[in-house]
Amino acid sequence: MFEVGECIVYGINGICRVEDVCRSPYDQADTRTYYLLVPVNNPMSSTIYTPVDNERVPMRRLMTAAEIETLIAAMPKTPLLEVPQEKQRREIYRSTIGTLCPTGYVQVMKTVQKRREELVAAHKHFPVTDLEYGRLAKHLLYSECALVLGMSEESVEAYIDECLGKSV
Repeated sequence: MFEVGECIVYGINGICRVEDVCRSPYDQADTRTYYLLVPVNNPMSSTIYTPVDNERVPMRRLMTAAEIETLIAAMPKTPLLEVPQEKQRREIYRSTIGTLCPTGYVQVMKTVQKRREELVAAHKHFPVTDLEYGRLAKHLLYSECALVLGMSEESVEAYIDECLGKSV
């Protein structure tokens, strides 16, 4: 169970702060315990009430700084996603990001980047699906890294490049 004040990753909503652990404000007959979550990157957006035992939307604790360092070090060896049929691309991206696994974010980002390079070389159009999921994966990963490491989301990419440059 998460604690009040703790930041967590809540589905593709990204990072949320647990503001309260309470009963449902909408249904007094509901005896379940709920988290009251406030999105960190957009505090003006709606608050989220979700059951503590919610199994439909995954939730997890933020990575630690050490886990981020390990993830960055493993990036060059992280495999691309395999998309056996083009019709499956959107679902593969969605399910990979939906697991909330940071390595999955990296896989989507690398797969999209490789695909972009191939399509540009072939003078072909870059699909919206790749663009959308590449941006989403990047935002989810970079916003978490930024919060944990105490930097801006914009500076995370340079930080990762610097870390990878040192390890090569």
